[in-house]
Amino acid sequence: MTEPVTDIRPAPKRRWGLFVPTVALLALVALYSVYWFTVAGEVRKGIEAFAARGDQGLLVSWGDLAINGYPYRIEADFKDPAVSAPGAPEAWAWRGAAGEFALLPYNLRHVIVNLRGEQTFSYRDVTAAVPARNKARATAAKAWGSYVDVKDAPFGRIAVDVEELDARHHRGGAGLNDRLTAARFQLHTRPAEDEAAGRIAGSYDVAVQADMVSLESEEKILVLGPAIEQIVAQARLRDLPATPHVSVIELLREWQRTGGTLSISDLIVKWGPLDLAAHGELKLDARHRLEGQLDAKVTDFEGLLNAMVRDGLVQENDARVALAGLVLVSQFQGKRSNEVRVPVIMREGLLYLGPLAVAKLEPLY
Repeated sequence: MTEPVTDIRPAPKRRWGLFVPTVALLALVALYSVYWFTVAGEVRKGIEAFAARGDQGLLVSWGDLAINGYPYRIEADFKDPAVSAPGAPEAWAWRGAAGEFALLPYNLRHVIVNLRGEQTFSYRDVTAAVPARNKARATAAKAWGSYVDVKDAPFGRIAVDVEELDARHHRGGAGLNDRLTAARFQLHTRPAEDEAAGRIAGSYDVAVQADMVSLESEEKILVLGPAIEQIVAQARLRDLPATPHVSVIELLREWQRTGGTLSISDLIVKWGPLDLAAHGELKLDARHRLEGQLDAKVTDFEGLLNAMVRDGLVQENDARVALAGLVLVSQFQGKRSNEVRVPVIMREGLLYLGPLAVAKLEPLY
């Protein structure tokens, strides 16, 4: 008789080492999915509630709204979004072809905005003798923005980046049309801070840059012409009101009432014959015109004066006298021969380049 054979091989090991991490991963994915769809639902409710409330007289509407972006973002995708403030002094209104407002699931204080298609903006021209509406239409290869909420600040950090901008502007009162194109436009703002004392109440740092700008107008652009190579500015807005405003005019009124100033630390303008670097401080006067002084350095000041004489802004004799005096002062200060140090003064509605009154300043509102 044959004896039964006993299997003495060890029993196979259970694959717990692979099973447990897989289950844990699936559980995390399920939990994250629940979180994402919950937050996405709250985002939709928040948008709809904001539109229904009409905070500060804002009218908000859209043609269609979809919440997308799973799993990386929560994107509110709008078609035909529109926002207007009919009760504001300028009664502005904006409408876009489409736009995305994206939140990062792990940081709901950060919003990324992407605008697509044509954007239309209209507003009441409050400076016109007869009330009229102006209208602008713009397209861009890229138009995005970023907003990061800052605790205990009226508004947080803003970044705007626009490439290949093409904008057309109609001035209703005058019946004139203008066009502006730019290779790139950038804007950044953030609450101002002091290294030692921390945040400075009511102050915001602002940086602006525009490159390769071209202007077209049915009115002749005197002296400087239509081509702007570059404008760069870094400044600090001081004494901004803490209350929110949907109207630029109302914001400016409150800023002027509190004695607000614009401190420009760096300004570079390369526009036709003007090659300027400056710094200084500006504010608004009682008639809402710019007032203040910039200390400027102008390269090829003689070429700029020649353009002013050609277009009749200054008399040739006055230009020659001013040039001789400014060149002499600049040489005493050790400046290069093609650079002139000149104050740019805004006072009582006039713009002075050194001793020469070269332009009239209109009220901003």
